[in-house]
Amino acid sequence: MKKVIIAILVLALMLPAATIVFSGCTPATDYEKTIVFYSSQGDKLQQKTSIAIASFEAKYPGWKVEHIPVGGYDEVKSKVVSDLTAGLQPDLAYCYPDHVAQYLQTSKVVDLNKYMTSDEKIQIKDEDGNVTKEYTIGYTQEEIDDFVPGYYQEGYATNYSGYAEYGYSENALLTLPFVKSTELLYYNNDALKSVGLKPATTWDELWAQCATLKARYPKCTPLGYDSEANWFITMCEQNGWGYTSADANNHYLFNNNDTKAWLEKLAEYYDKGYITTQEDYGAYTSALFTKGVDDGGLVYCIGSSGGASYQATENFEWGVAPIPGSTQPDGPVNYSVISQGPSLVMLSGGHNVTNVEEKEKMTFMFIKELLDPTFQASFAIESGYNPSRESVYDIEAYKTHMAGDGITAVAASVAVELSDRFFVSPAFVGSSTARLQVGNALLYALTGRKTAEKALADAYKNCGGK
Repeated sequence: MKKVIIAILVLALMLPAATIVFSGCTPATDYEKTIVFYSSQGDKLQQKTSIAIASFEAKYPGWKVEHIPVGGYDEVKSKVVSDLTAGLQPDLAYCYPDHVAQYLQTSKVVDLNKYMTSDEKIQIKDEDGNVTKEYTIGYTQEEIDDFVPGYYQEGYATNYSGYAEYGYSENALLTLPFVKSTELLYYNNDALKSVGLKPATTWDELWAQCATLKARYPKCTPLGYDSEANWFITMCEQNGWGYTSADANNHYLFNNNDTKAWLEKLAEYYDKGYITTQEDYGAYTSALFTKGVDDGGLVYCIGSSGGASYQATENFEWGVAPIPGSTQPDGPVNYSVISQGPSLVMLSGGHNVTNVEEKEKMTFMFIKELLDPTFQASFAIESGYNPSRESVYDIEAYKTHMAGDGITAVAASVAVELSDRFFVSPAFVGSSTARLQVGNALLYALTGRKTAEKALADAYKNCGGK
């Protein structure tokens, strides 16, 4: 037997590489009939998305969707950038605005307006060439109006610096919202009630509560924040301190006296044991929140509405509220809160396909499957994110979900009421770097690794500021 195996191996080595075919190998992808979709989905959400994929493939025989979970959002961006350079870009990808700002430079981002209201139909024919089904490419105006306005408007080119330079009009629609989340304040209601406190609605209230909470529960940390960058950016928005600008001559505004004073104050609170963050703690602070205050946990945790399930615990009575607002000098409170969650961007011409226009149309039809209200309801229930279509809230399964008392449903119910508080920062080449750098600046100043002045100056320099 050994001699036979050796003979086969020798014969294989003598053959030209192209002639060696092993049964069971994956056939080459037909990119002209396969829509490549990059996401950051985990196993459970991939299973949900497979429902939309199956629906699409059943409607359009001969077409396939190759769903490739790449990793986190940053990994998706890095792979798309790399693939654009090589001409191997996907047809559809999860995105955030600062990702798309980089993709725009290639002019491969599709302006979705040409499909949004198209009355052209995709015809399905039987073997005899008879039309058996027709699907209209575009949406009706009623369907467009069904998108949550704040989510939908994020996709316009006017949110991007330099869009005209790359051939896009101000009305170009560069992305469509998939599902969205925001930040929420999760709190230990037992701990608050034990000292006669209610959930803080402003930052001033929260800081005033910390001494009382620390005195009652010496092992606790009053506040955990899951994203240093989000905290910095949100405070700039709430207080008008300046974070970034779409002005190409002055993109980076965050190195100023207001942010310096704030970071110095945070460092004082940190030294008193009032604060921790994801990078400081070494993990999402939800893991600390669920421990309970007697075991060194948090009283408050600020994290994503889409991650509500990680805040769930039976160790105490929990609650969910909007994040605190910043009191303005003239009295009002600014409750601005960041908008998160993936949108969808279509990219054209990957893998040198010859049917570019047809491929775009069919990719748009797959987008419609992902944005179908029934699918959106199913995906939102599983993920904890809020759907991008208003009509989802009228679907019985989703209404039942939202009426529940579980933390995912409660978080979604709180988040949906905050859409008029959402803000989106300007997107430009370098905006993702700014986000990374201000997060680092907060961490370094908070923990004393750098002074606030040094942390901000270094962040500004690392963004290319002079």
